Amino acid sequence: MLELRGVDVSIGERRILSNVDLRVGLKELHVVIGPNGSGKTSLLNAVAGLKPFSVTRGRVLFMGLDVTQEPPYVKAGKGLVLAYQFPPAIKGLQTKMFVDELIKRFNVDGRYVEVLSEILDVRSLFGRYLFDGMSGGERKRLETFLALLTRPKVAMLDEPDSGVDIESLSKIAEALKAVLGRGTSLLLVTHSLHMLKLMREYVNGVHMIYGGTLIYSGLYEEVVPLIERYGFSGALMRLREVS
Repeated sequence: MLELRGVDVSIGERRILSNVDLRVGLKELHVVIGPNGSGKTSLLNAVAGLKPFSVTRGRVLFMGLDVTQEPPYVKAGKGLVLAYQFPPAIKGLQTKMFVDELIKRFNVDGRYVEVLSEILDVRSLFGRYLFDGMSGGERKRLETFLALLTRPKVAMLDEPDSGVDIESLSKIAEALKAVLGRGTSLLLVTHSLHMLKLMREYVNGVHMIYGGTLIYSGLYEEVVPLIERYGFSGALMRLREVS
């Protein structure tokens, strides 16, 4: 569904990531982890086509087609979407109007909308301006809802667990499990071990980024227990010994 082949990511002349290889199959969940500043958000933004991030080397393939240089709206229209880490507040735009427009444009089934909105508990937010004055948990639940609403083929989620309460985190995890069962593939950026534990049985691959490099890709059991015990730097040393 989504494949990165030797991808370098830059902002202007400054290279952020080097030689990233990653592959996400149908109905698979892949997790990108690493310490703050390692390049996780930059990777998703570049794949989505958001400026000033750019793919300066390598290829981004979506369903077998090269979409490396296509703009964000083209990728989103094809089914490759991004949920932002910090969605901006838009005063004057009622959330329900935005949701209704997405439902109309993407011909979303009403039952799907009902189930997803119930899992994420976002109905009470529809009468408010988009993300305006919302708590961290409300913003993240709504952003997750909007990203998944169009039933994307691949959804890239940038730290949906950041700054949220335990209840919201559980609801987001349940929503991710639901859409995986309905055919959506997920690429999840996180540094929350709690989120990883909630999704453990669904994780197909864990990819550790450190210092702008994809250090290791493996199974949950190969990577996460090492991070839990030794932290990122300690896990890195031991993964290098194994590889």
